[in-house]
Amino acid sequence: MGDLDDQLQANTYIWSQSDDQVTLSFLVPETCHSKDFDIVIKAQYVKAGLKGQPPVIQGKLFAPVNHFASLWQIEKNSMSPVSSMTTSPSLSIASSYAFMSSPNHSPNSSMILPAPALAESSTLDHSAANLAELLQQTAALGSSSPSPDVSQPSSPIMATPPHIETPPLQGQSHCQPTTKYRILTLHLEKEEEGLTWAVPISGSLEPNTMELDPTSAFHLGVWLEARMGHMEKALDFYLSAAQRNYTRAMIKVAALYEFSFINSNLQADSEVVGSGKTTHSVPRDPVKAFEWYKRAADMPEQAVGANSSSGPDPLACYIVGSTYGSGSTEAGVEKSYVDALAYFNRCMAITSPKIDIDFGVLDGKIPKSALRNHAPHTRDERYFCSAAFQTGLMYLYGSSPAGEQVHSVTTVESDPQLAIRYWQEAGVLGHAQACYNLGILYANSMGVEQDLFEAGKWFGRAGKLDPTGKLVVPEGVSPVMDWDAIPETTKTKPVELNSKPRRKKRRAVRKAKDTETDSNVLSIVLALSSVLTVAGIAWWYYRRHRN
Repeated sequence: MGDLDDQLQANTYIWSQSDDQVTLSFLVPETCHSKDFDIVIKAQYVKAGLKGQPPVIQGKLFAPVNHFASLWQIEKNSMSPVSSMTTSPSLSIASSYAFMSSPNHSPNSSMILPAPALAESSTLDHSAANLAELLQQTAALGSSSPSPDVSQPSSPIMATPPHIETPPLQGQSHCQPTTKYRILTLHLEKEEEGLTWAVPISGSLEPNTMELDPTSAFHLGVWLEARMGHMEKALDFYLSAAQRNYTRAMIKVAALYEFSFINSNLQADSEVVGSGKTTHSVPRDPVKAFEWYKRAADMPEQAVGANSSSGPDPLACYIVGSTYGSGSTEAGVEKSYVDALAYFNRCMAITSPKIDIDFGVLDGKIPKSALRNHAPHTRDERYFCSAAFQTGLMYLYGSSPAGEQVHSVTTVESDPQLAIRYWQEAGVLGHAQACYNLGILYANSMGVEQDLFEAGKWFGRAGKLDPTGKLVVPEGVSPVMDWDAIPETTKTKPVELNSKPRRKKRRAVRKAKDTETDSNVLSIVLALSSVLTVAGIAWWYYRRHRN
């Protein structure tokens, strides 16, 4: 079965199977008619494509089919072709708040990039499906679920800065072609119902030849590598496809050259039994590995044909950018931030049209509705976020950061504002480390005015997106878990302090008035009492004299 990377392209096919049928589909220009197709279906052989061009499907079938009951059809409706974190963090001492960088960087600088994407482990299951997870392991981004259908964003990513030129694509653009296509499907009826096919094409019709299409050669290489453990034979099939511009095969060739893969089971048998069995290894060659990665990253995009590429591969662009960013003496690559930025920008340019988000929201206050509440989970989101994260690291300090022993041979000026922008793009897509770094910038006033509340919002978001809990909020900053929260308004304490004396004064005034009133009443009472007393005495004298 096809792996997670399989989607319809103009130069390859995808396949599936049921108990009684095998289905193979590929794209053809909508202007083609039945007379333009070259399709042959036999009991153990199939060939399909356009007349006058190399076939898209060709070779010996994995098992016999009922060629009388098998058929092909073409869809009526046209369509556009579709191209198909967290490890323990290290902390920088560059600022008062620890700055999050890649897992493998030096403690003296946040600018050391990780090793090439395939360098994480030599014990991986080297199936084609695992290739899609390599970037996830390098960038520590989390989930690896299949990519759903996504729509075109209304705002593109930031354009590559004027002083950073994208490497030439051999005179071709990596944008999606405007040619419309239709789906051509072959329905092959299995002769033996219930038999599971490992691959649709098992080899060439003629022994010891490579007369099969690039896609089938790639699938055979995956089968030999993952199921049979025969790396040398797998490399032969990968090279057959890669030399005919099949980009996914180029990635596989580069991976095999980057590591000397050995079948561990065969090696154990040799040691125990002493039978002298070969281990089917591929000699390690970092120079060839980088050459094939770079070739996949520089491929032009062509409209149709089995020997034409579908454009540059985003994973290859990321790996090449990472290699330029760190330099590699083994591969003979000098450290060059200009080249690294160019390939990271190319990776983002390829993947951004397939990410359903409007980056225009970053131009103002970022609404809560624009934030993803999960880590990047599609291939395109992971590639984009990884490239944006590394780009932000480079722009933060420029090409000559303190603590670097090996400096870039090219110059990139420090631009914290660009670092913020790229990390915002990754942050809204759910990249935890990018959110954490934004919190560091706001907390340390790096490129922006210090804003501990804004820092707390990004730290709070990073904590939500980090399942390991290793992104620790620095002391002195309180994480803000509600994105729409607003800072609490500080009440004016002097008003409260001044109100007490005023109240005392008012009470004193009221008391003085009350005292004065009481005194007046008492005076009146005394005066009346005196008058009454005098009047009483006078009346007494009057009555006495009269009597």
